[in-house]
Amino acid sequence: MAVWKASPVVPVLFVTGPIGVGKTAVLHEADSLLIEADVRHATVELEEIARCWTEPVETSRASFVYQNLAALWSSFAAAGATRLLLSGLVEERRLEVQRVSEAVPGAVVTVARLHAPLAVLEQRICLREPASPDGELDGARWWTRHFAAENPEDYLVESDQRPVREIAGVVLRLAGWPA
Repeated sequence: MAVWKASPVVPVLFVTGPIGVGKTAVLHEADSLLIEADVRHATVELEEIARCWTEPVETSRASFVYQNLAALWSSFAAAGATRLLLSGLVEERRLEVQRVSEAVPGAVVTVARLHAPLAVLEQRICLREPASPDGELDGARWWTRHFAAENPEDYLVESDQRPVREIAGVVLRLAGWPA
């Protein structure tokens, strides 16, 4: 007789927001807070696991990213990770949650969107990309409009005029994670 075994629940915190809002900084600080709290977890920036520049990959970048996430999660879970921190751009919530759920069996996804005024994003981008900010500025403007129209988040967190550690703590607490 086959025994059915349910997948364990895997809390996933997906940090999103427009270019320049501080996703990477907040993700890294949340990672540090979880390490300090001795919480077994893994941390992945989706943009980083998409860095493969071949023609076939360009045509199916999202599939490639989530295949990579599935492979990484399998290794992370085998090593004892019980939670997953993600950062990336959420274009359409239902689709992104579905992709995460397929890559991470048992995933229960919480989306936290970071927000800052467009002028703040533009200033940050010009500071970090002084030689050629135009592409990033265009992206920040597009994503700001997109997020304002779509509202893909469970929680909206302001990311200007606050220390990154405080923002990371707020994001973790809103998701019900130890901070």
